[in-house]
Amino acid sequence: MGRFDGVMLVSDYDGTLRGSARVVLQRDIDAIRFFQQEGGTFLMCTGRCYSTFYQQARDLPLHAPTLLSNGATFCDMETGAEWFHYDLPLRAPEDIRVLGHRFPGVAFEAYHGEDIYCWRPNAYTQWHMDLVKSAYTECEPEEMPLPWLKVLLEGEKDELTQVQEWVLSHWAADYECIFSNETLMELTAKGVHKGSGVLRAAETLGIAPEHIYCAGDNDNDVPMLTTAAVGFAPEGSAVAAKGLPGVQIVRDADHGCIESVIERLGEWYPCKE
Repeated sequence: MGRFDGVMLVSDYDGTLRGSARVVLQRDIDAIRFFQQEGGTFLMCTGRCYSTFYQQARDLPLHAPTLLSNGATFCDMETGAEWFHYDLPLRAPEDIRVLGHRFPGVAFEAYHGEDIYCWRPNAYTQWHMDLVKSAYTECEPEEMPLPWLKVLLEGEKDELTQVQEWVLSHWAADYECIFSNETLMELTAKGVHKGSGVLRAAETLGIAPEHIYCAGDNDNDVPMLTTAAVGFAPEGSAVAAKGLPGVQIVRDADHGCIESVIERLGEWYPCKE
């Protein structure tokens, strides 16, 4: 029996586990392995989909499934097997067309299976493709195969904020709409976000809510930070994350964010005699 038996730690990837140099520190890997050896369950929860996280997952000590696409799917990164999966409404292409006409500066990435389709790519699309080391097929929304797991909207923050306000005032019953950074915003099905994904994963794995801990740095991490018994935000996080009541600030991703979280958990779960 280890000190972390029955404890689940969930980490965001970009900006939390992986830092500005786009690498995961060995000190974080070692800390994760220690946490696992002591009985802990470590999960990744990322906005990335299977195809854009597969290579990164191979370098991580993942002994449990991974929450992908902001909690829309819970997936074994080795086999591709899914425990749950939630798609957008089938009318999503029509809605994206409406948004495109209203907000001409925004690009749209739709995710179908392992493929990415893009309508009106812009400079932020190319930046995102470089980040995730992937490619897309450019076409009209109606030409993209269905269903879609999520849509990523790319543009200037001011225009994306207007999109978010419009979606939440017109389609709040159908969609979640949340920033993943200042120029990227995620559209998922209603009730599908990192918080709901963490709770579903914990239930699947038999983890009690009072032993769920989450770490994340951006707006799309807020639902899981508020779901956790305690949430952690690295230094330099978005105000929406680090400003949450009860969230503890830890070292940033360039200086061992997850290592510092596990050090904190070690104080709360001392060695068993």
